[in-house]
Amino acid sequence: MDTTTSAERTVYMPCMSDHAFTVAAAMRHFGVRAEVLPPPTQETTAMGLALCRGRECLPCFLCVGDLLHKCRAPDFDAKRAVFLMPTGTGPCRFGQYNVLQKAILTQEGYPEAEIVSPSTADSYALFGTDPVGLRKLAWQAIVSVDLLTKVLHEHRPYEVVEGSADAAYQASLQDLVAAVQSGGGDALVGALWRVACRFGALRIDRAEDRPLIAVVGELYLVLNAQSNLGVVRAVERAGGEVIQGTFSDWLYYVDWRRKDLSLRFRQYRNFVEGWISDTYQRWIERRFANPLRGVIRHPPEAPVDEAMKRLEGFYEPVLGTEAVLTMARTLDLAQHGLSGVINVLPFSCMPGTVVSCLAPRLRGKVVQDPVDRLNRVRGMER
Repeated sequence: MDTTTSAERTVYMPCMSDHAFTVAAAMRHFGVRAEVLPPPTQETTAMGLALCRGRECLPCFLCVGDLLHKCRAPDFDAKRAVFLMPTGTGPCRFGQYNVLQKAILTQEGYPEAEIVSPSTADSYALFGTDPVGLRKLAWQAIVSVDLLTKVLHEHRPYEVVEGSADAAYQASLQDLVAAVQSGGGDALVGALWRVACRFGALRIDRAEDRPLIAVVGELYLVLNAQSNLGVVRAVERAGGEVIQGTFSDWLYYVDWRRKDLSLRFRQYRNFVEGWISDTYQRWIERRFANPLRGVIRHPPEAPVDEAMKRLEGFYEPVLGTEAVLTMARTLDLAQHGLSGVINVLPFSCMPGTVVSCLAPRLRGKVVQDPVDRLNRVRGMER
């Protein structure tokens, strides 16, 4: 992104999830004009499908439609627009989204619209006059929404007054956005204490246990309610409770892979940078989780490197893609007791297909481990 003209341009972000609102606030704190595009609709999805060949995955259709819908707005100025579209390396088609989208925008008469694409290769380094500061604040923004979402999912199935958990969530989200735009840090910690107060004041009835269902898979579909057909609420209506994959877990995985490959190829400077990033991120997460200890019941996920060790013997983690994280995290979450797992994937998704193929073996591991743990406990009691 051309930082000399960034003050005159607006960065538009697809609304993959509510994380977009806090990340946009982080950009505004550093003087970058940033707006979140409206969530996908049937109209915008049709726009994307009309200009794709049909072999791209669902998130690609949705994001193309979101961009085009904005471009076709009467007051849109392509010369002052920048679309944020992250990318990645490897076999996943995610790495080609920005290439296709740029070609479509040019074809549709918007060649001046810029697409900026932070990559997994550099752990999504951002832009502007202080890219390091922006990335740190963006991490705070993402972690805060992940924690808020966990609190929501642990309370909404048990609320006595229907809609009270959603109301607390929306008030808390706006609080987080304001705290991030003011610079994060202590302001965000204060906002998270207020989150704890809001949810702690809800009338909750946990007299009846609900089955715990993990929702994992392709990141966009896991987090975007429009694309996954509201799977979280569907599980809740059916009598379950959801533990959902998080945005921060994907970023932890990106850092883990960066460090792993750096050691394999003896790129030690890159390894140190990844280690510093991971250390900072974990410190922030612990700091932000502290105010919510009284309203979060489930234990935190194990670090990615520990989760990867559970996958050894089933699939080689070095092969990468979201398949690795999905399977490793499934085995990790199963240690806390799961009644089921929903793997959300786009049609023809290669990482998703890998997970589906290995699901029977993973299921056997998930079923076997609790029995092994019970036997170990009985042995200790003797």
